[in-house]
Amino acid sequence: MIREAEITDKDQLFDLYRMLVPNSKKMNVLEEQIDKIKRDPNNFLLVFDEKGKILGTLTLNICLQALHGLRPYGVVENIIVHENHRSKNIGRKLLQYVEDYCKSIDCHRIMLLSNSTRERAHEFFEREGFNGSISKGFKKYF
Repeated sequence: MIREAEITDKDQLFDLYRMLVPNSKKMNVLEEQIDKIKRDPNNFLLVFDEKGKILGTLTLNICLQALHGLRPYGVVENIIVHENHRSKNIGRKLLQYVEDYCKSIDCHRIMLLSNSTRERAHEFFEREGFNGSISKGFKKYF
């Protein structure tokens, strides 16, 4: 089942994020941030829950813009499926959930970024209809 994360999911989210960024020294999953995201109508921390086990997660941010009238766009970040449960359509179901939601609110597009070295993930995103050759992503960390 796909649902919004609860503060009680904090430890399982931490474990998933550790798989995404195993060497991060800045990772800090906070219950109050999970709750803040849940209360924000434009931000979603979604989890794939199977009998109380969080097997996948992603963050969806709905962004307003002036370029396309009233149509917002979605940004997907921090998508990760538990390493022991990959190739079981969990990522596909999470992205389909996002796509269905974005269509329901008339989004113009959905974007996502992926670490340039995650080639297996890139293949998955392309199978799901995302085109990695349209844009080039840039990041600046603080």
